[in-house]
Amino acid sequence: AVVYGLGSVISPHCLADNVQWIGGPNVLMPIVNAAQSPSTLAMALRLIRESVHRHSPNLEMLQAGGGYRILGLLLRQKRIMDARVLDQCFAFAVHGYVPGSTEEQKDSKQTNPVSKNSGTKGTGSSEANLPPIWAFSERWVFSDLDAMKYLLLNHQVWDLRGSGPELPLRLLSFLNGLVAAHSAHAAFNSRRLHLLGIIRWTLHLMLEATELYSAGCAAAASQAKMTTGAGNSRSGPPPSPAEELRFSASAPSAAGLSALNNGWVVQSPSM
Repeated sequence: AVVYGLGSVISPHCLADNVQWIGGPNVLMPIVNAAQSPSTLAMALRLIRESVHRHSPNLEMLQAGGGYRILGLLLRQKRIMDARVLDQCFAFAVHGYVPGSTEEQKDSKQTNPVSKNSGTKGTGSSEANLPPIWAFSERWVFSDLDAMKYLLLNHQVWDLRGSGPELPLRLLSFLNGLVAAHSAHAAFNSRRLHLLGIIRWTLHLMLEATELYSAGCAAAASQAKMTTGAGNSRSGPPPSPAEELRFSASAPSAAGLSALNNGWVVQSPSM
C-alpha cells in the first residue's frame, strides 16, 4: 500500500483494548472513588463494566487482581447507593441484563394499549403478564460469581440500616428473575446461586429486615404515644415528674428513628 501526502494509516482500538494497554480495568478505580453522587457512581461502574464486556483479558485482570473486592470496598465507603448503582452491579454478574431495560419495559406497557381480543398488552406475548423488573429475564445468565459475591451478596455494601426496603426488594426480584419458570437458563442459574449459599443469604436478609421493621414500627408507636401525651399535657394540668420520666423512657431509640426515617415501617390496616 502506498500513501501520498500527509495522510497516515491508523488502526483504531476499542475502549477495552485501550484500557488493557494502560494497565487493565483496575486503573479506573479512582473514578469510582471520586464519584460524589449516585448518578456519577453508576456511570463510573458502567465505564468499568464496558471495559470488561466481552473482553477476556480485562475480565481476568478484574477477577484475578482483586478488582471486585476493591469495588466492594469503595461502594461500602461511599454509601450513596440507589437503584441505578444496583442495576450496574447486577449487570456485572448477569449476562444479558441491560441496565434501564426495566424502565423501558414499564414505558412500553404504559404506551401500548391493552388488546381487546387477546387481553394482553402490546404485542400480545406471554411476557406482557410478567413483572416489569423481569423484562427480558428469560435470557439472563448468571456468569460471574465474583461480581455476585463481592458486589451484590455483600451485606456490608448494601447496608439495610442506611437504605430503605426498596433496594433489597429490587435485588430479590432480580434474583427471582434468574430462576423464574420462563427463564431458559433457570437450572444453570439455580446451581450457581446455590454455590454462593443464596438460601442462607436470603434468610439472613429477611431476619435483618424483620428487625428493622420491628424497630421502625416501635419508633412510630413511641412517637404517637409521645404526641398524644404532649397533647394531653397541654390541655390539662402540667405532668408530674413520674409522667415526664415515663414519657422520656418511651422515647424511640436512635436505631429505631433511623429505621423509621429510612422507610422501615408498616402501616397497620384500618378495620
